[in-house]
Amino acid sequence: MPRITQADTLVLRSVWLACLTGFALAWGVDPCSAQTGTFIDRQLATDLRVMTYNVLWDSIFPDRDATKAAKFSRVINSLNPDLLNLQEIGDPFTPGWTPKTATDVRNLLNTIAPLDGGASWNVHKGSDGVIASKYPLTLTRTNTNPTGDKSQAIALVDLPNAQYSADFYLMNNHYKCCGDEGSTEDGQRQKQSDAIVNWLRDARNPGEFVSLASGTPFAVVGDLNIVGGLQPLNTLLDGNIFDQATYGNDSPPDWNGTNLTDARPVHNSTGSSFYTWRQDSSGFPAGQLDFIIYSDSALDVGRKFVLNTVAMSAAQRSATGLQQFDTAQGTSTTYFDHLPVVVDFRIFNFATSDFNFSRGVDGSDLAIWQTGFGTLSGATRSGGDTDGDGDVDGRDFLVWQRQSNSASAFTAIPEPASLVLLSCIIAFSA
Repeated sequence: MPRITQADTLVLRSVWLACLTGFALAWGVDPCSAQTGTFIDRQLATDLRVMTYNVLWDSIFPDRDATKAAKFSRVINSLNPDLLNLQEIGDPFTPGWTPKTATDVRNLLNTIAPLDGGASWNVHKGSDGVIASKYPLTLTRTNTNPTGDKSQAIALVDLPNAQYSADFYLMNNHYKCCGDEGSTEDGQRQKQSDAIVNWLRDARNPGEFVSLASGTPFAVVGDLNIVGGLQPLNTLLDGNIFDQATYGNDSPPDWNGTNLTDARPVHNSTGSSFYTWRQDSSGFPAGQLDFIIYSDSALDVGRKFVLNTVAMSAAQRSATGLQQFDTAQGTSTTYFDHLPVVVDFRIFNFATSDFNFSRGVDGSDLAIWQTGFGTLSGATRSGGDTDGDGDVDGRDFLVWQRQSNSASAFTAIPEPASLVLLSCIIAFSA
């Protein structure tokens, strides 16, 4: 038997480490990520972490509030969001204060949470809402058409193709504050929801102001200030438009013609508390003001939580680098202006013949193809076009036939973990 030298051992160790790393990544586990053993950990390395946080009028900047800025820095570094949605950036109310801009947010994040390789955060601002992303932003807008009452930050996040099967569309909002059901303020919130549902209908259909690729996952997030009636929230979920003369007919917002889903996470992933605002001395009850509402046809959810550092154990805070009052106002245990809301998303990879986005290919998709058959131009995937050439013909049927009623459409190619394990076996058998 040939003698194994020290150099051979080092090579074998390197190969074995590479195999283990590849195997872990193939299954969505990042062996290099810093796991804390707490509820903040991602379950899969490919989970896309979306966070929304009303930060109280520029208080996250050191020149405005050094204590709050330090808290914000710890929160961001602990949670490590991929897509960060902020509200109340650009304080227009304080005399002598220069409101912060998108550039200021980018510079702050590049300083407190620098990205690998010297990359810069990508930032888009509309009114006081900001989308900050680790990935490029396209299709940026600051309002819908027709508009709601307040400007928004809207963008399509250009996700890396090697990791994700689709891009991600974000609508970051800050609804009008205050006012009971039936008040002027409540009417303004309803107008904003009507406008968003109308905009999403436009986005799901080609032409006009915005067109998304069929099945593009999306989320409507932010401080919705649901303090009056629930109709503005219900409209976002079910597409029931109040002012149809302005914003068109009712339109179920998801790709498959169903409701959207309110993630509704609870504090620190445990218990029953889901409020995101609380001030016991105000006389108003604690409530959920901050939301992440999403297209559940295209998205699954991993971790989700409302971060409440006051309610964390000392061991959890130690493991995550957070401090007791990082999400509280001052050192209060009963005053939270707003709490950070976090959801980890997993993008579903639709088969190209899943025309109705039901997550399966069956007779209902065939019926859609049959209805669209003979369309010579302008056809979309939801109308039976599987190959993106704009028509619906026999080639599209053949794709449906290959994919229908058979898991082989999704498992004919070996799973990545199997390929990695096979490569490792071959390497060590050589």
